Amino acid sequence: MSNNIKKLTIVWSALISCFLGIGCKKDLLNQNPLNQITDATYWQSSDDAVMFATRMYTYMPQDNFVYYEGMSDNGITNDPTTRRFGNSTQDPTISSKEWSYEPMRQAYSFFANVDKVPGMDATLKARLTAEVKFVLAYRYFIMVTLYGDIPFVNSLITDPNAADLPKTSKADITKSVIQWLDEAAANLPVSYTGADQGRATKGAALALKARVYLYSGQFVEAAAAAKAVMDMNIYKLYPDYYAFFQKDGDYSSEDIWSFGYTLSVRQNSLRDILGSQALMNGRNILDPTAELVTDYESKNGYYPYTKDPAYVATDPFNNRDPRLRASILCPGDIFPYPQFPNINQYDPFNNAGDRIGGDLGSRSGFSWAKNVDHYDYVRSGTNNWKAFRYGEVLLNYAEAQNETGGPSADVIAAVDRIRTRAKMPTVAQTFAINEQTVSQSTMRTFIRHERRIELAGEGLRYFDLIRWKIGEQVMQGPIYTVDASAGIAAISTANGHINKYPKTVIETRYFNNPKFYVWPIPQSAIDASKGILTQNPLWK
Repeated sequence: MSNNIKKLTIVWSALISCFLGIGCKKDLLNQNPLNQITDATYWQSSDDAVMFATRMYTYMPQDNFVYYEGMSDNGITNDPTTRRFGNSTQDPTISSKEWSYEPMRQAYSFFANVDKVPGMDATLKARLTAEVKFVLAYRYFIMVTLYGDIPFVNSLITDPNAADLPKTSKADITKSVIQWLDEAAANLPVSYTGADQGRATKGAALALKARVYLYSGQFVEAAAAAKAVMDMNIYKLYPDYYAFFQKDGDYSSEDIWSFGYTLSVRQNSLRDILGSQALMNGRNILDPTAELVTDYESKNGYYPYTKDPAYVATDPFNNRDPRLRASILCPGDIFPYPQFPNINQYDPFNNAGDRIGGDLGSRSGFSWAKNVDHYDYVRSGTNNWKAFRYGEVLLNYAEAQNETGGPSADVIAAVDRIRTRAKMPTVAQTFAINEQTVSQSTMRTFIRHERRIELAGEGLRYFDLIRWKIGEQVMQGPIYTVDASAGIAAISTANGHINKYPKTVIETRYFNNPKFYVWPIPQSAIDASKGILTQNPLWK
């Protein structure tokens, strides 16, 4: 591999897109194949193949994946489209967020052309093909998870008349997804070094396979896939939960696959989306809900946290699961931003930037700390978006294994590893303090709660609530601000400041129909078809 290619990293993918200069017609299956423009001059060297495969990573989860939190009971946002999914007022005119066949078109273009590269090393070709299959599998997985049955493209379409396809069942497409992941895992390395960090590995393919099986309710297979990742014995939890989501955790032992960012090439937008305006120069586009904050246990394992004898109404965010303050800025919190030592208290009642109801203020009275780059005070960040991590794999294994055989020692051990890293009591200690008995049912509830807390702010809660079919229970009714009616002792009332805020309705949500468990097919796609593509039955 040439020195130029050795310098190529995943974060260069945006530049690669510009280099290729590719456009596509926005119709049913984005018909124009990538190689229509490049066949005459492309596929001349191994470098071309590497560059093409690298570009495929732009279709993997990036920083904007966090908006899925705003579609769940974890988040409230002022982003118009996300907010409509959050309050269940979406319709087919706004459901095209994940409807794209461009990744498939480009993947099959790669498969059709990579053999044309003269003298290409067979091992490199197999690895790049596996990387493209990994991305292809993810894209089909996300589409069927959200839309259900969809048209299935399994070859390069060059004739526009052949692009209008009927739907294939979600189950059948999932079988192909699993096949691609098995084939990818067989040809992907265990790890990379240097500039190749960030490319798909064997562990990434297996982690995605575990998620696919789990979301499909195939628990035996999900447990086996997650266990295969665990048995590789190369992954472990990063010691510091907060720091893992900073640059500290990039490409660490917990980071199975992440989308990379750098200051010089491409920065993330997580500060804008998540960050406090006063403390982080953010825009509070997406805030945590007060209900999520309430769901964190006390640090001693009491649930709800108000059962803890140490609970104090005027200091409600202290003595809590440490992941609360590692994930969320609560009123009165001190956030030691090194650039601004004199403006480091989060105060949504008095600080102009964060004031509830202000132009850039918090809607709920809370803001995110998790994933916001702590090192660079600019309107961007350089920490990776951790799309697949070992903590999720442990929780996937625990959930799937519990559904299969109940709360075995292996199930409890996997959850205990998560809680020990968080400095929380073990499963046994927590059940005892709350006077509960361990059973398959109680462990199911416990694992689901643990997933919410451990994975908060990572975009996965929405997918959990739609696969668990709990939308009617958790996504209906009013969303409130912080309830600081007792006052927050940590906030001074000097100089006319206040430390109280009444519990106030922000919006009302309406998850009152089974149709909300599946997205409507975008109307634009239906209009572009020749009558073969039809709307999802519940949305007709």
